[in-house]
Amino acid sequence: MGILAGSVGVSTAALVQWDRSEGAVIRQAEAVQRWLDVALEKGLLRQLSFTLKLPASPSGKLVLVWQGQDFTQSEIYDSLGECDFAVAGGKAVTAVYNPSYHSVSPGFTLKILPPGKRAPVRSVIVSPYARVRISLP
Repeated sequence: MGILAGSVGVSTAALVQWDRSEGAVIRQAEAVQRWLDVALEKGLLRQLSFTLKLPASPSGKLVLVWQGQDFTQSEIYDSLGECDFAVAGGKAVTAVYNPSYHSVSPGFTLKILPPGKRAPVRSVIVSPYARVRISLP
């Protein structure tokens, strides 16, 4: 009986740990979606374009560069080690937002992965029509 209780305790602890890390990745996916939505709205309202550098290999950071008539300003989204980001397709992509047409070129799918893993938990999809949504992989 003691062996059975011990194995149930160990497997439950592993499950709880797995749920915490997956929960953190899901929260990061939601945060990235909000960050991108805010950037698209800000670009539209202020008529500012930006580029977004998307990594091919897993990285914990995303870089957005605002481009105005007389300035350039960078924003970095840092997952603080809670997840990694990689664009689907395996090649680094620089997406460009055009406020005149409220469009993103090219549209892309950003995979949200647990740190050090290759299987995504969620995907953030940005359409060419500047719509952002979260999807299961």
